[in-house]
Amino acid sequence: MYGTSSQEIARMINTLKKGTVGYQTPLVPAGGSQTASNLSPLVPQQLANTLSVATSTMQDLKLWPMLSKVMAQNTVVEYNRVLNHGGEHSPFISEGGLAPLNRSTYEKVAVQVKYLAERRQISDQATLMNITGGAPDALAEETRRGTEALLRRMEKELFHGDSTINPLSWDGMIKQIRAGGNVLDKRGASITANDLAETLGTLYSAPFYGMVTHILVTPRVLAKLIKDTTSGGRHDQLAIRESARFVYGSRSIYITAPYGEVEVVACPFLERHDRIAPALGVSSVYDGNVNTPVVSVQPVAGANASSQFVANDNGTYYYRVVGVGANGISLPVDANSVAVVAGDRVSFTLTADSTVDFFRIYRSTKTASDANGSLLIAEVKNTAGVPVVFNDDNNKIPDASEVLMINNSPEYNCYYQLLSLTRRPLAQTSTSLPFLLMMFGAPAVKLPTKQYLITNVGA
Repeated sequence: MYGTSSQEIARMINTLKKGTVGYQTPLVPAGGSQTASNLSPLVPQQLANTLSVATSTMQDLKLWPMLSKVMAQNTVVEYNRVLNHGGEHSPFISEGGLAPLNRSTYEKVAVQVKYLAERRQISDQATLMNITGGAPDALAEETRRGTEALLRRMEKELFHGDSTINPLSWDGMIKQIRAGGNVLDKRGASITANDLAETLGTLYSAPFYGMVTHILVTPRVLAKLIKDTTSGGRHDQLAIRESARFVYGSRSIYITAPYGEVEVVACPFLERHDRIAPALGVSSVYDGNVNTPVVSVQPVAGANASSQFVANDNGTYYYRVVGVGANGISLPVDANSVAVVAGDRVSFTLTADSTVDFFRIYRSTKTASDANGSLLIAEVKNTAGVPVVFNDDNNKIPDASEVLMINNSPEYNCYYQLLSLTRRPLAQTSTSLPFLLMMFGAPAVKLPTKQYLITNVGA
């Protein structure tokens, strides 16, 4: 083609594009979403052989690898907890005297194993093709992606699970530590290294005797602590590494406790991925139905002694609600706006059918003009066909997070495992290969009174 002009080359390329031989049209999945049934994104057309992952990866799991795995032999695991070694009366006796009878106090605790599963399938045709990525076949690739999806949601539930909202769920570590009574509510204020150090000292003192090994925070909270170390230090926190790179900030942060150093660990799934309300008209139902709930009584505000709305919260708010069921997440529904002043409680009533297990309720900022971008404040259990009254006392500060101060030894926390992650084939009734990824177990916070929960931490 020596001497051929650029215009002629362009015409040749254009001709090839219009032909049916030697050219592949760009393969785009129908709908561009999970509703697409074809594998066109995974069919190689060029030399690119790696997948770009636009979501979480296995490296984002922090709590799950940390927990000790203890094999369970039954669906209910019981263990004994020593509450105290006896009364704290005087140990002294008179000559020839007899010490008073003293007794230890115990309680029996039961943990119920829960069942997690992820259903996937690939077509028979897909098993015959090479695909893009590290896996040599579609089954291996879909198994890997299903595993990451299941473990991501499992880690979120390790933190946030609540069996009173979803009976099929376990109680996560936040709820179990809260039940121990060691809770500090920051009411939207940020946390400092000094706050953490003081709490570690308190927890190590009588009557707690707790020795924390890790402080679990969201990435945004850790970023704030890193910022504090650079801006609050005596000297500029700018280091020169051996490679002559300039490094701003600290790679790792440890808080000094009376017994040693405690690492601060950023946990991406402590920051809930569902904390931002979905847009109107957007649902996540891929199989079956989850019908949209109804705001049967619109929000009203009135004074209430339990309210934690303060003068700084005065404003007009919007609420958005979605229904969550076994088949996914419903279309959102918005409530009317409501004006709130200090001391108010906002109440409204929701109704949904049996396709909805519980509601997720989002609230806007006081300066918003609608519910778009509103943030999660509560989850409420649904009883099919029965109106559910929701009361907002501002207990949950939108966009705030939790900080967990835990000990990762099995004496403190563990995961009782009845079935490790397993792939189980399902009956094949069409030209597709369905399978389940399953794991059975439950987390157990054995010593909640020796650990600490800090809530409503601002970033």
